[in-house]
Amino acid sequence: MGWSSVLEYRAQIVIWMTNSLLMVTMMLVWLGVSSSGAVNGFSSADFIAYFIVGWVVRNLTAVWASWELDYRIREGRLSPMLLRPLHPIHHDIAIHLAEKGLRALIVLPIAALVFWLTPDAPLRLDLFTLFAFSVSVFLAWLIKFMIDFLLGMLAFWISQASAFFEVFYGLTLVLTGAIAPLSMFPETIQSALQWSPFPYMLSFPTEIAIGRVYGEALVFGFAMQGFWALVGTAAAFVMWKIALRSYTAVGA
Repeated sequence: MGWSSVLEYRAQIVIWMTNSLLMVTMMLVWLGVSSSGAVNGFSSADFIAYFIVGWVVRNLTAVWASWELDYRIREGRLSPMLLRPLHPIHHDIAIHLAEKGLRALIVLPIAALVFWLTPDAPLRLDLFTLFAFSVSVFLAWLIKFMIDFLLGMLAFWISQASAFFEVFYGLTLVLTGAIAPLSMFPETIQSALQWSPFPYMLSFPTEIAIGRVYGEALVFGFAMQGFWALVGTAAAFVMWKIALRSYTAVGA
């Protein structure tokens, strides 16, 4: 059902994907900055690799469950979903995973073309890196999805929860590395961020693919991804039981 829905609204998904073009814009900005030499260890080729892989990661981890949940709660459309034998979250997970298939068909060939045209851009394609990258992308999506679902539950208590979604979106642009590689940040900020979920939503899987994370840093990154994925999942299901007590819509 999720795949059928994705195919029905395929043009809409392509329009949504234009939101991720910010990373392409930022790549051009950093290419201008690095035109006279490397910046914090990033050459022009490194910036191309970082932002193109990051663009792929951002598309494969895109989430919008908060907006859908907010709409269902306000309009009462959640009521019939509560009568089903499965938790409503399974509906959103299915739609998200199906949609990622369509995005992958679009972004992967474009990324492959860019790397073919820029052979000096670093990209690791060995089996271990591909496996680590794939697992990291899935965990990045899981972290983003659970946090997004938690934010969507604010609509049980707040009529304008979308304002919080916008604030969180702005934070993710800066703190996940979408605007600039996190190595461009002051060391104190980098140290603080490594304990937050933000780097593991985009920066960590991206840097795996371009060969900037390995050894102990790789193990630590996966440990943090697993931690935040478990925390987010547990918090989402616990909060759901609490939030349902505040649900008063009749149904649509």
